[in-house]
Amino acid sequence: MTDLLAVGLNHKTAPVELRERLAFGTDDLRAAIAALRARAGLAELMLVSTCNRVEVYAAGPSWARGAEQVLQALAELRGVSLAELQAHTFVRGDQDAASHIFRVAASLESMVVGEPQILGQVKEAFELAQREGSVGGLLERCMSSAFRAAKRVRSETEIARGAASVPSVAVDLARSIFGELRGCGALLVGAGEMAQQAGQHLKAGGVAELTVVNRSEPRGQALAAEIGGRYAPWDQLETELRRADIVVTSTGSQLPVIGRELLKRVMKARRGAPVFLVDIAVPRDVDPEVTRLEQVFLYNIDDLQGIVHDNLRSRSAEAERAGVLVAEEVAEFVRWQRSRGVGPLLKALQDHGRAVVEGELARQRGKLQGLTPEQTRAVETLASGIVQKLLHRPMTTLRQSAAGGEGQAEVHDLASAVQALFGLAAGEAAVEAAALAEPEVVPAKLGT
Repeated sequence: MTDLLAVGLNHKTAPVELRERLAFGTDDLRAAIAALRARAGLAELMLVSTCNRVEVYAAGPSWARGAEQVLQALAELRGVSLAELQAHTFVRGDQDAASHIFRVAASLESMVVGEPQILGQVKEAFELAQREGSVGGLLERCMSSAFRAAKRVRSETEIARGAASVPSVAVDLARSIFGELRGCGALLVGAGEMAQQAGQHLKAGGVAELTVVNRSEPRGQALAAEIGGRYAPWDQLETELRRADIVVTSTGSQLPVIGRELLKRVMKARRGAPVFLVDIAVPRDVDPEVTRLEQVFLYNIDDLQGIVHDNLRSRSAEAERAGVLVAEEVAEFVRWQRSRGVGPLLKALQDHGRAVVEGELARQRGKLQGLTPEQTRAVETLASGIVQKLLHRPMTTLRQSAAGGEGQAEVHDLASAVQALFGLAAGEAAVEAAALAEPEVVPAKLGT
């Protein structure tokens, strides 16, 4: 049977220094999916790469073996030693993998529990994997169920009410340091979704001036207009850094855009005026070496954890309710998965019984020639009924074990025993192939 796998690293298992080395940019994701599939030998695979996590969700013959192959492939692709990677990664299989995937989509594993961005990021990763042809029946059903669970969490709990986002936490940190943001000049470096949210929070906080610097002029101007700020070209970054009291960076650059030498010149021009930088990008936008400069205060995404924990404590009851809802959806998915796994075996058992009846009737055909058509049908019905009664118990037990609370190992052991007892063991590969080709229940639409 096919196993579900979740493997990777996130803000709970690895520091930002390692996460940024593993992170994949938008332009790298397609090639990364192809490389991971080829090197790990997994037909079904998707890759989620955000500021807080680099995780692979996949399906294959063995989740334990698949995890080893994925980690080896990630280490090779990103130039990280396997030992270092293993020290900071998690590996989950089967039901534990499903639980992790569902909780990620529902934002229960986010740095800021209840934040809305992660669901969209996971959906984008899934859609890309679909376009790349790396999504099969198991992964498609898993993600469809995970998205349904996330929708239930947002509609049936209050976990998103009052929930912070990483950009809002960054602005809260600035407010805790400056006290009052009115009179402060703020600079956004980058014009993506994170910058947009940070800009909205800074504007609501009453900053005196808000500037956007971005490589793409149209996107930078659009964001500046949206948040009531002004746009400055990328080549004026140093000039704008001299003017700003608060700097929030969130570009997609793979290398730092604010280095020590640049900020050294900036601080000389500022004549000792302090500057507060919040780097919420992964890979990081600001070289950590800038903290050696006087009056430079730098915080990265991992430094926001304290404020985040306070936010989580205030909504712990809702998080608990959300966890119960997610567990319900996971249990439903696991029941489907196990039923799907034994379905082909049940069919093989029925086919075996039918073949026994037909074979015995064929051998006794000569002795049955004197019977009337009605008597012949009665004999055929009797033979078929006896076989069906003999098969009823093993088939019922298989169904109940798949739908019940038994672990996948127990279900697999029972299935193997049935295969051996009825001489079906030689057809195990065919059973697995049938499982993979089994028609799927049409999943819910992605956005529902």
